[in-house]
Amino acid sequence: MIGNGIDTIQKYMDLVKYLYIILQNCPRSEKYTYCADARRDIWKIGGLLKRASVVFGRSEKLSLLQSADDKLAELRFIIEAGMELEFVHLKQYNQFCIQVTEVGKMLGGWIKYAKNPPASHN
Repeated sequence: MIGNGIDTIQKYMDLVKYLYIILQNCPRSEKYTYCADARRDIWKIGGLLKRASVVFGRSEKLSLLQSADDKLAELRFIIEAGMELEFVHLKQYNQFCIQVTEVGKMLGGWIKYAKNPPASHN
């Protein structure tokens, strides 16, 4: 059901698992900088999605979802920078992009649903 975002959160958790695989291959010198930034953002997104799944106020839900969408864009940038700096392999980056795009589309659908819920849910 798109209204509470369960599918989005499940797909997001797949992204979390894959991100941790990517980060395992990063240089040790980046453990407390680059990797920490990526981990911080991925958990921030998770918190925003979880909170959005339980709040009832439409404006609060929209705010949380839009913040999650912004953080998702930041995470994509971090991983892209990692690829450019050769911390992330091209193949891993491409797979990450596929997964993050899918989460982004589902999140966009959830935002659209939250903006215009069906009349029966008002």
